[in-house]
Amino acid sequence: MSDSSDTLVFNLSKPATPESLQSLRAAVERAAQDRIDGIVIDIDQLGVLDAPVISALISLLRTARAHGTSISLQASRANILDTLRITALDKVFTIVTDTAEPAPVTPQPRATAVKRRVRHAAALLLAGIVSLYGARGARAADPVTPQALIAAVIAQNADIASYRAHVTVDLHLRSFPYITQHLDGTTYYKRPDNFELVFDNVPSYAKGFDKLYSDIDDPSSWERRFNLSVVGQREVQGHVDVVVRLVQKVRGMIDHEDVAIDPVRAHIDSMEWYYYNGGTIAMTQEFKRVGGYDVLAAQHATIRIPFVHAAADAAYTSYQTGVEIDDAVFTRGTKK
Repeated sequence: MSDSSDTLVFNLSKPATPESLQSLRAAVERAAQDRIDGIVIDIDQLGVLDAPVISALISLLRTARAHGTSISLQASRANILDTLRITALDKVFTIVTDTAEPAPVTPQPRATAVKRRVRHAAALLLAGIVSLYGARGARAADPVTPQALIAAVIAQNADIASYRAHVTVDLHLRSFPYITQHLDGTTYYKRPDNFELVFDNVPSYAKGFDKLYSDIDDPSSWERRFNLSVVGQREVQGHVDVVVRLVQKVRGMIDHEDVAIDPVRAHIDSMEWYYYNGGTIAMTQEFKRVGGYDVLAAQHATIRIPFVHAAADAAYTSYQTGVEIDDAVFTRGTKK
């Protein structure tokens, strides 16, 4: 990192267009490559943090971290500061509340930033949640919305175009016939929302497991398929998750699903399916860092449906990102 304590300050104001976000990205990349001591992005005048803005901010976090540069958010308005606190974003970024007037971001030439000395701590460079306001804005006291949480989950790996990974699942039947089955397969992702899990050989009693795992990986379709609501909080391994309930818009076999989302890391820590016939499936998830992305490391499921009690443990290894994937891999069948 440069010995200079100069900080570059950029203004991100409304409306945030693809052009202005691309200009900001280019300016931040240049500053990071020059090993500027710190970068501040002024979001006071932005108003709405939609999915493209979330993707851009999280991408900038990764860019700054890769070059050893800190990145902070400037926010002075009371409603924005309250929202940052409510959504725990103030634990993800350093929040700067007193800076000089920021320099506008322009596509070209090279952005001229206002240089000055500012007091700032090293940013907590985690790929975390960014608050979403409603389409017409929201009051600072409003709770975090399910749409905001899910958008943050989707945006977390916004830069990844595709990946392929090896999956193993050990299925243990806890009821008759008490069988243990090892499954091998491959999971695929291709932007924007194509997920698929393909097992090599699946016995008849394990049919449908691929759909179970694929649905977990596909939050981008949730708002279209479900009515969403926040129903509470849950403590998970020392931190508090927000529980989002998913109720199918077109009734199927499932009464509802409860999804526990870490609002700081934007991880789906657990999912629970509640069936009309009284059956339940509960799954927890673990993550790891691969190639600058947060990806699944393991999943643990407990299945209790009529006449079947089972446990399943999945492990994800050998990730390859940015790979070519034939579209024929992805099925277009009906989701459960």
